[in-house]
Amino acid sequence: MKSSIFIPYLLRDGAILQSNKRNRFWGYTGSEQEVTLLYEEILLKTKSDEKGYFDIILPAHEVSESIDFKISTVDVEIILKDICFGDVFLLGGQSNMQLWMERLKTRYPDEIEQARNPLLRYFEVPQEPSFNNIKTELTSGRWKRAVGEDLKNLSGIGYFFAKEKFSEDGVPIGLIATAVGGAPLNVWLSEESLTKFNSLPPSYNALKNKEYLKEIQNLDKLYQDSYQKLCEETDEGLYQSWQDPNFDDRNWPEISLSETWNEKYTFPGTLWLRKELEISDEFIGKEGELRFGTMTDADVIYVNGKKIGNTDYKYPPRNYKISKLTKTFTIAIRLKIYNTPGGITHGKPHILLVGENRLDLNHGWKIRRSSTLPERHRAYFINYEPTGLYNGMIIPLQRLKFAAILWYQGESDAGSPQNYGLRFRELIESWQKIFKQPNLPFLYIQLPNCDTEKEADWARLREEQKEGLKISRTAMVVTIGDGEDDDLHPLNKKDIARKLLNAYHNVKLFPNGYCIGPLAKEAIQAIQAKKNVIILSFETFGKKFNVEKNKDFELFQGGHSYKVRDYRQVEEQIILELPATLSLQPDAKVRYNWSNAPQAFIWNEEGYPASPFELNIQ
Repeated sequence: MKSSIFIPYLLRDGAILQSNKRNRFWGYTGSEQEVTLLYEEILLKTKSDEKGYFDIILPAHEVSESIDFKISTVDVEIILKDICFGDVFLLGGQSNMQLWMERLKTRYPDEIEQARNPLLRYFEVPQEPSFNNIKTELTSGRWKRAVGEDLKNLSGIGYFFAKEKFSEDGVPIGLIATAVGGAPLNVWLSEESLTKFNSLPPSYNALKNKEYLKEIQNLDKLYQDSYQKLCEETDEGLYQSWQDPNFDDRNWPEISLSETWNEKYTFPGTLWLRKELEISDEFIGKEGELRFGTMTDADVIYVNGKKIGNTDYKYPPRNYKISKLTKTFTIAIRLKIYNTPGGITHGKPHILLVGENRLDLNHGWKIRRSSTLPERHRAYFINYEPTGLYNGMIIPLQRLKFAAILWYQGESDAGSPQNYGLRFRELIESWQKIFKQPNLPFLYIQLPNCDTEKEADWARLREEQKEGLKISRTAMVVTIGDGEDDDLHPLNKKDIARKLLNAYHNVKLFPNGYCIGPLAKEAIQAIQAKKNVIILSFETFGKKFNVEKNKDFELFQGGHSYKVRDYRQVEEQIILELPATLSLQPDAKVRYNWSNAPQAFIWNEEGYPASPFELNIQ
């Protein structure tokens, strides 16, 4: 009987391996078989072990395109086509790193159609958490080119980073995508690491029981299905066909989408909104697109009684096509609110797009509540259990070599940021260790401005993220101003990618930790000209910086906050002058941009903002 050869999905057709480093090439065949690998003029041989596993060390190879690998045993041969040597980057974190190009098309409408570079490739690691065993191999996956339909599913940050870097040096780029929407930090750490910080839940060992996992998933599905059934059964609007254009809504109250709603419209249940629209003759027969921004939580939208689209959760923008516009038509929105406060994000544009024409849809909506429901319990996601994705998605990559890790995460931990920084440092060091690259650059995004998560402390989380800079070969990208205050998922991924590339270049020049903007180091109380002042010192990484006038620093002490507006810059220091009536207490701290959605006013000469900070006053 002939033996077969199994090559891991990571190494198959189209793979990109890290150039100028020794790579491992492994697989499985019959027990104790001689295995030969031939590519170009390089011939390598090894022997499989008693279980059939073989592992070959490839010599460091310069940047190269489209090489065929021939792997053979005594009775079987396979050929892997179009293998390249280039730069390989690991994309890690949660939804803002994951956010794919199709979701960004309103910001970058021509990018997908214009992409033509087959040397930008990606491999999406399947989301398969594991608890009772640590996976050694992925169960599926393939290398895709960042072109056409395949590009739609690639991380926007990853794509723009790769595109910009390729334009500089022409090196093929492989992106290994592991980011998972909503994933907290602990899912990316090992059991051993989390034990150090006493961060494993009491029920952790139960996760290793497959029957237990199946039971809690089934119970959650039963609850979620029952809740949805209740939504349908109690919705008066469904039974009375409130989507019908001929329905009489004259007695309904009127509301605007661009204003904050009365709280009676924001608690759980179902709301219906209706608007009759009359358009100019020039638009009749053309295709239109409704754009409503984001909604909390789920929606179904009808035009003239026919459903044109729906979204089942709150984060994506609602962009729905109308194939053929008529002179007059009625738009009906069925909005399901699961948790307070619900509604339509009033800061977003609400428009009908016809070609380049934008018709305002903010005003003149009729509204009526059709049901009231209890708050819905949060859905259970097995992906969010600690260690699961580390075991299932990261460990199987440990034989690969990388140029750098690109990381964007923290939103899901901002509700409880305690000891995030220590665990983040552990993650960086443990990943460098498992990939056997102690100098592997780790480039990460500090959270941008965002004001939608009212219960979360983004300011404290940003401060915790700075702990990563205590590890060598790390770089932090400050993104204040790149976010959207009313959206957890800002679309401006191109500028963030460019900042990551800046970090990639500079982490080599500043191996002990690099920040793309000015980084506050210390705050010292002093007496100057008989005045009580605080001297702020900065690490500027060789760049000059400036502070705008007439802004507010914050002095925080004794549980109270005081504005400090008298300040001046002296080279790489900012000197704050305190009011004569204000004496410092032992717990005094000085803060800058200390809020969920701040506006930067310290910038370096490249236009990059200073990192927000809180410093104890010495």
